[in-house]
Amino acid sequence: MTVISTESNMLLRGMPAKTMSGLRRSLSFVELPARTQIERDDRPLEYAYFLTSGIASVVSSENGGLNIEAALVGREGMTGLPLVLSDDRSTSDVIMQVAGTGWRAEAEAVRRLMEDGACRDRLLRYVNTVIAQIQGTALAYGRGKLEIRLARWLLMCHDRVAGDELELTHDFVALMLGVRRAGVTVALHELEGRALIRSTRGRVVIRDREGLLDVTNGFYGGPEAHYRRLLGEGSTVV
Repeated sequence: MTVISTESNMLLRGMPAKTMSGLRRSLSFVELPARTQIERDDRPLEYAYFLTSGIASVVSSENGGLNIEAALVGREGMTGLPLVLSDDRSTSDVIMQVAGTGWRAEAEAVRRLMEDGACRDRLLRYVNTVIAQIQGTALAYGRGKLEIRLARWLLMCHDRVAGDELELTHDFVALMLGVRRAGVTVALHELEGRALIRSTRGRVVIRDREGLLDVTNGFYGGPEAHYRRLLGEGSTVV
């Protein structure tokens, strides 16, 4: 396994050098295969993960077993946000949607980070950006047609991977968007018919990003701008 620099995670990249010198001793570089469950709802948090590649989905569930994705995490951020907010339990399931790698930090190491003013400020700013992302998702799910929601979601995934290929099945896209598989298949075919994507078994290739932006009709971009404002232009995921 090739170990990647901590600077491959944008959140760690902006941490003070003195703090990172001490933190590195508490970090372990790990492979994170697709479908790896990083967190379980209402279970104690042992670790936070600072991803360097791949995508993790923060999934909200109903008692009846219905699931929907609330937020995405990639190389721009971290999992284990309750640790930043003085809690030791997860409030959702967090699952690797796209296989990747990351730096794993023990819960206690994150708590120590919060004792440093500059680190605490940066981590809280990141939490603010995730709140903005969740708000944007709620607005899109409440007001946007499926094609708009799908285009927005594909752009958000595209932001977090290297290249234009996304390893995604129709079933998993349907689960994340909280819709039926048949609806996702139709929406993907519509986007493919406009030459915006190419959809094959288990894979979506982004062909025209600007065209996808047009499809979102303004539902994409706000949270991304919020991230850049709070965490710096050099940290943008797009």
